[in-house]
Amino acid sequence: MSKYSAIADKLKEEISLGMYSAAGKLPTEYELVTRFNVSRQTVRQAISSLKADGVVYQVQGSGTYVSKPTSSGRKTVESAFKNIFVICTYISEYIFPSIIRGIDSTLGGTGYRFNLAATGNKVDVERKMLSDVIKLQECDGLIVEGSKTGFPNPNISLYKALEDLGIPVVFLHCAYQELPESVVVGMDDRQGGKIAAERLVSAGCRKMLGIFKSDDRQGLLRYAGFSEGIIESGLSLDCTEVRWYTTEDALDLGMRIDGSIIRLIQNSSIDGVVCYNDQVATALIRDLTRLGLKVPKIISFDYSYLCSSSTVPFESLGHRKEELGVLAAQKIRNMAEGKRESSVYLDWIV
Repeated sequence: MSKYSAIADKLKEEISLGMYSAAGKLPTEYELVTRFNVSRQTVRQAISSLKADGVVYQVQGSGTYVSKPTSSGRKTVESAFKNIFVICTYISEYIFPSIIRGIDSTLGGTGYRFNLAATGNKVDVERKMLSDVIKLQECDGLIVEGSKTGFPNPNISLYKALEDLGIPVVFLHCAYQELPESVVVGMDDRQGGKIAAERLVSAGCRKMLGIFKSDDRQGLLRYAGFSEGIIESGLSLDCTEVRWYTTEDALDLGMRIDGSIIRLIQNSSIDGVVCYNDQVATALIRDLTRLGLKVPKIISFDYSYLCSSSTVPFESLGHRKEELGVLAAQKIRNMAEGKRESSVYLDWIV
C-alpha cells in the first residue's frame, strides 16, 4: 500500500470514529507532514483521495473539513462535484472545438464539471485567469494551453502557486520551458516536422521553405524536426529557407502571407513548403493563386476543415484532436484523485 493511501485510510478511520466530528476541521498540512513523517506531496495526495471519496472538502485559505451528511445521506454540494477549469488559447475556431468535445465527453456525467475560457494567446489575459482560479478557491484541477509558450513567461509564479495549493495542472500541446516537470498531453511536434521534410524530399523537392510560428513552442519543435529531416535525408541546410511569424502578425495581417515570402517563391526555385498549420497553408495558396503564381508542393499540420475548402489540394498531417482532449481529461481526473500521471505525445496521422 502506498504511503498516501495508508494516511488516507487512517484519517478515514479517525473520521468514522468521530474524532473530528461532523464538519470538523482536519489537522493542517504541516501537522500531518510532521505526524506521519512524509512529504507535503504525499499528504496532498492523501487529502485528494479523501476528497475523491467525498469524505472531506477543502476551503481555500481555511483548511480541510469533514463533509457534512444530508438527510438523504448524499454528499453536500462542496464534495458532490469536482471543478475542472479549462483554459485554451481559442475556443470556437479551428481544431479547438474537437479538443473541447473530447474533454466534455470524458468529464461530463462523472461527478466533474468544467469551466471554459480562452486567452487569445495573450499572457496578460492568462495572468488574470490564473489569478481568478487561485482566488476562487473552487478549482480541483486545471487543463491549460499555455500562451506564447515559445517565449519566457511572466506567469510562472502563478503556476507554482497552483502547485503549492495542491491544484494539479495538465498542459495541452506543450508546457513552458520553466516548468520542465509538467504533465503535458500533446502531439509529437518534432516528429511531425521531420516527417514533413522527409515527405517533401521523397516527392522530389530539393529547395524547400519552412514557415513556422515563433511564439508558440510547437513552431520551434516543428522547425527542429524539419531541419533534422533535411539533414537525415542527405541534403544540406543551405537548400532550405525559413521564415517566422507571431500571433500578432497573423492577427494584424488577417493571415495574409508576408510579401517577402511571396517574392522568395516567385524568384527562386522553391519547390516544397512546410507550413506551421492549415491556416498558413490555405493563406499561402490563396495569395499565390491571386497573383497567378505556381503553388509549390505544400505539407501542413492539423488536417482541419480548411483542407477540404482549399482551391489547391495540399497534404496535412492529422492532429488527434478529440483523442487529445480525452487524454487530457483522463489525466486531470486521475491527478485530482491523487494519482500520479506523466506526459504523453501522440503520433501524427500520416
